[in-house]
Amino acid sequence: MPIKIQAVTNAFFNANTYIIKSSSNDNACYLIDIGNYDGVMNELKNNQSIKGIFITHAHYDHISGINEITSHFPECIVYCSLYTKEALADSKINLSFYLQKPTVFKSDKIRVVKEQDTIELFANQFVEIWETPGHNEGCLSFKIDQAIFTGDTLIPNVPVVTKLKSGSKEDAKKSIILIQNNVSLNDIIYPGHGKSFEATKINWDFYH
Repeated sequence: MPIKIQAVTNAFFNANTYIIKSSSNDNACYLIDIGNYDGVMNELKNNQSIKGIFITHAHYDHISGINEITSHFPECIVYCSLYTKEALADSKINLSFYLQKPTVFKSDKIRVVKEQDTIELFANQFVEIWETPGHNEGCLSFKIDQAIFTGDTLIPNVPVVTKLKSGSKEDAKKSIILIQNNVSLNDIIYPGHGKSFEATKINWDFYH
């Protein structure tokens, strides 16, 4: 059965949090990023809980609700890169310090993931991990069925921002190529900002 994807946007940052649900399991839900705690909670039914959060990268607009959501769902596991794990514990690296909203997250529920790892979400439904640095060192993208969640690595018709801490233009180009080489005909891109779009309609030359 296909997954169900619901976008919840943080209006201030225009950053997307994606709620992942299964047609065969109404209780368990997962998140891609957590930049809107209230928005997520408003969309959950009483019987639903967040089992895990997949963090594309640790910039504040994508993690601002992490402490609230993990406090509400204490068994929730956070999946991220090693760099992102370090950034979650440092308000200057995750940039929340500079926004006067210092956010620090330290937990034994963090699981570090790497390129080509796969994690089962629901019965026979897996998330595949892609390492896509460039926007910052710890960026990950996630593929579930025909949905690809790219965070700030790939946003439609927007150049990759590489001027922040640990950003790299060279890595960003390599990450775009990795995504380009791994997309299939019917894949849909779900970016960290803006609306989803068909992978076949991407102007790849724009990013090279």
